[in-house]
Amino acid sequence: MADDAREKWLAEAKRRMRSAGMRSGQSRTAVMELLARDGRCLMSAQDVVDAMSARGASSRASVYRVLDTLHELGMLHRIDSGDGVARFEIADPDEHHHHAVNEATGEITTFTDPVLEASIKAIAARLGLELTSHDVILRGTPAR
Repeated sequence: MADDAREKWLAEAKRRMRSAGMRSGQSRTAVMELLARDGRCLMSAQDVVDAMSARGASSRASVYRVLDTLHELGMLHRIDSGDGVARFEIADPDEHHHHAVNEATGEITTFTDPVLEASIKAIAARLGLELTSHDVILRGTPAR
């Protein structure tokens, strides 16, 4: 995600928080700025807590509340990679990708596939659905 897209995301996240009647408190703002500027695709709540602790800010409870709120507002995607740890990524309407999890190492790789996207849209149409979102997570071990 490009830097300008991250700044646009941050501005939209702040706007949605205000529209939902939430004040832009120091913890909320700090977590949103971290997410926008960190550059990682996926971050667990613990990753965010650790990063905020290193900066001397935000309690664990505050971080979890902000992540949940941003997810509810549609600003974050919540990804379960199968290891029992939820990870979050910025919801960017201009960039869509999926994830592949190497179960042997825990490594998560992002990928795009236009053929897969076309198939998903065709399946949704066949089922009579107006597609609003979708997630694909491939899990596996290294091929022999």
